[in-house]
Amino acid sequence: MKKISLLLFFSGLILVNCKVILTKMYGIKDPEIENKKTIQKKALKFGLDTSNLVTVNSVDFLSVLKQSRGIPECAVFNKKGEYIEYKKSDTSCNAGVFNFISELDATKNYTASPERLLKKDLEKFRDLNGKTLAPDYVKAADFYVLMYWCVYAGKLNKDHVKVWEQNAKNNTKAKIQVIKVNLDFQEYWDKNETKRIIDRMNKK
Repeated sequence: MKKISLLLFFSGLILVNCKVILTKMYGIKDPEIENKKTIQKKALKFGLDTSNLVTVNSVDFLSVLKQSRGIPECAVFNKKGEYIEYKKSDTSCNAGVFNFISELDATKNYTASPERLLKKDLEKFRDLNGKTLAPDYVKAADFYVLMYWCVYAGKLNKDHVKVWEQNAKNNTKAKIQVIKVNLDFQEYWDKNETKRIIDRMNKK
């Protein structure tokens, strides 16, 4: 029953992944709780690299979920850690990210927004054990790509992320660091905080 509840929720996110995601979702009563073992197991099953997986701190989960704008989805940053918008509008689909990642070029200039910085996003992330990311987690690169995904959103989101990650690895025009952000509820979260999140998501 737990898996069915969360599956319906995240399936809803996939159906609207071309639109801004609102935090006022309904029907989340008993969600599946993930941990390091279950997340890595699912990632391996779908051929995803398990060395760059992060989770989201419970305090920031809802804001990150809304900011991600869908599952699966990407956020791209330049070498200064400034956000680069690959979409033409907030309601554009994520289909454009396939070519965008492949065509990222370290010799080209992209319009960036200093209003959203990678450093601030990273402060909201934790490793699979719930610990703060190490200061040297971010390596020197031309671009940084956050890829949002979750375990029980169906095969589609894992397939997309797998291709995006491969596109980043195959790109010979730029050095790209990929960070895969898992958007499942986490076992290391405080139970009261988890309940607060569920209540807010079900609030009408």
